[in-house]
Amino acid sequence: MPPLYQHDPFLFVQHLLWCDSAFTDVVWMGATVACEGWAVTLIALLFVYWRTRRLRGLVRATLPFFAALLLAGLFAQVLKEVVRTPRPLSVLDPGTVHVLLDPLRGTRSFPSGHSASAGALATYGLLRYRCSAWPLLLLAVLGGLSRIMVGAHWTVDVLGGLALGAFAAAIVWLVEGHLSRRVSAPRPPGPVQAA
Repeated sequence: MPPLYQHDPFLFVQHLLWCDSAFTDVVWMGATVACEGWAVTLIALLFVYWRTRRLRGLVRATLPFFAALLLAGLFAQVLKEVVRTPRPLSVLDPGTVHVLLDPLRGTRSFPSGHSASAGALATYGLLRYRCSAWPLLLLAVLGGLSRIMVGAHWTVDVLGGLALGAFAAAIVWLVEGHLSRRVSAPRPPGPVQAA
């Protein structure tokens, strides 16, 4: 087992949150699906519409969310290739892991891409809309936990993904602020022309 995972509380979290019920399984699977790329894109559109109540300019108003999601996804995929850590089912006895959905094995565990997407969505939402973005924060927490509960990721993968998503969203927020200041800055007067 890689040193990164030797003290990971993955099994503890799974046993703590696992209830032998179809309802909780559906909640965990639903949260995982909600953090897939296509779903967080749709959630971003719906969230911005909920906040603005306008269809006009909806895609434009959602572009920074899209940029944060794309950047988080890019960072996550590059790190997965560089770090190449095993998924829980590649290391642990399958009988000890609670698995929902398709069992994932292999060496692309760190960071969790689902968590990176959810972290980017929640962070940009909180930066832009403050406390009214609490549903996005709730989705990030549930989505991150769901990746542990379906047996796809270690706890460290999820925390790393959430942090990576937050970092990507912060970059987009700063770039957007810089660009808006440049566009709204007063322009110096042009040269005086002789009459």
